[in-house]
Amino acid sequence: MMANLIKKSIVAGLLLGTSSMASAATTSAGGIEWDTIDIGGVQGTTASIQFQQWFSDGSYGLGTDGQETITSTSKESVGLGSGGFLTGVGVFTGFSDGRNAFSPTFCQNGPGQCELTIAFGGLLAIGTNEFDSSNAWLNVYYDDTPDFGFSTNANSHEDFAEAQDGTLWASFEFSSFDFDGNGFESGSTDAYLNIVDGLTDVIDVFETGTLRDIFFTASAQFNGDQYTNNSTGEITTVSAPATLGLFGLALLGLGAASRKRTAE
Repeated sequence: MMANLIKKSIVAGLLLGTSSMASAATTSAGGIEWDTIDIGGVQGTTASIQFQQWFSDGSYGLGTDGQETITSTSKESVGLGSGGFLTGVGVFTGFSDGRNAFSPTFCQNGPGQCELTIAFGGLLAIGTNEFDSSNAWLNVYYDDTPDFGFSTNANSHEDFAEAQDGTLWASFEFSSFDFDGNGFESGSTDAYLNIVDGLTDVIDVFETGTLRDIFFTASAQFNGDQYTNNSTGEITTVSAPATLGLFGLALLGLGAASRKRTAE
């Protein structure tokens, strides 16, 4: 199994390397600028994310734009397993073609002069490795005064307010959520997201007229704790069927879980 995964990752890397040689288009929306990836003649977007997640009691609040938000209650974790709502905060670490977060070059007002953070919740655990995503949400916030300070020391859940104090850049609902896990302790996820709110120019970029505007793949590991350590994810636009899952192939799951592809 591991050999197959490595082989697939090498193939994906070769495909990515080939696509990077094609001319890219520059896109901007909501204070962010990035280069698209040309795959088979179709321009698409990919972006990477770091996040921390936990199971909460689901007592979310309501933001000024009507979006659900993490509160001081829902940032507290409950035990792993059935009945908890998977919740988390994070930050975008890069956009396609080398736009990275060490001094983010995706900020239109200058390197390192912004942050793009996320908060998500509502993923109800209903059984071993099973989730109900019917009320799940993921919000993205733009802030030109960076203050979130995501780190790998697993304390980012304490900064839940800072992760949500920017302008609502985009708000997504989950159209699907497919989890392949080792119980709830570790695993990898494939999901489709549908944009439902946000800045007008951002909606214009990502809205496809379907319920599958974004393909999201991620992996995480609890290591026996109530909060995960540094977890990683990646999104790609799904305007063309040929792009689905391409970037997910290069992301090996953390822990003992193996990848499970979303069925079409």
